[in-house]
Amino acid sequence: MPTNVLVPVDGHERAFAGLEYCFASFPDATITALYVVDPTRDHYATVGDVESPEQRAQEAAARVLEAAESRAERHGRDLQTETRTGRPHSQILEHTVEENVDHVVVGSHGESPIAGTYLGRVGEAVVRRSPVTTTVVAEPPTELRERELPGRVLVPVDGSEQATAALVYALEEFTDAAITALHVVDLPFDHSVGEVKGTYLESILEELDERSEEILESATERADERDAALETDRSYGSPANEIVEYALDAEFDQLVMGIHGRSLAARLVTGSVAEAVARRSPLTVTLVRGSPHGT
Repeated sequence: MPTNVLVPVDGHERAFAGLEYCFASFPDATITALYVVDPTRDHYATVGDVESPEQRAQEAAARVLEAAESRAERHGRDLQTETRTGRPHSQILEHTVEENVDHVVVGSHGESPIAGTYLGRVGEAVVRRSPVTTTVVAEPPTELRERELPGRVLVPVDGSEQATAALVYALEEFTDAAITALHVVDLPFDHSVGEVKGTYLESILEELDERSEEILESATERADERDAALETDRSYGSPANEIVEYALDAEFDQLVMGIHGRSLAARLVTGSVAEAVARRSPLTVTLVRGSPHGT
């Protein structure tokens, strides 16, 4: 379980969703709310304002962090706060390294952590460059509070070390969750077009299905080693799109994925696919870095 969690906040309601997720998911962690003053931007200036941009920024930081502390108090949680000055994504990453943060939680704005301002555009850099596991919370706090986290967790698997690390993370950190391992078969042809039996495509499909069975069996073995229950399923399609659609159709509460995959296997569910899911998913997505620990 994460012990030192960083939540960047900027005053937007979506950013506070990151705090709500932490309060529900990490009951024993030390949580720090970080506000970064960007000296290149002044959103609070008004005509005739005698305050300097620095004064306005510091006052804004104080208001936002006070609001964060109020949310923590309502949950009966302690909250550390910090203000830093500089480029937001750089300061977030520097704090992560300097303070030995082991998990970063960012709230996204709207449909994507990339689009929008501050944490919107900053989220892209954090997701790509963070040295630790990162969670992107796409839902507003009001919707998040309606979920009983961890709830139902979907873990896409592809046989890579990174996907296995994500599965191990979910099995060990979300012991009360209902977890499903999903393998998406990315076919080199349109699976919806007629029958493939008797054509040259049949052998391709059989080979991919056999590989899928091996991957899902391996996932089940990981769960059995931990005396954990695990459902498995297989679907066909473009991985990023199919993962998001599957999660929504089956009413999952969140996704856990491996990132920065370097396997030689083609069309991995890690790396760019994980980032694409984080961009598109309206559900919370945790991107796990590192190799699986344990057996």
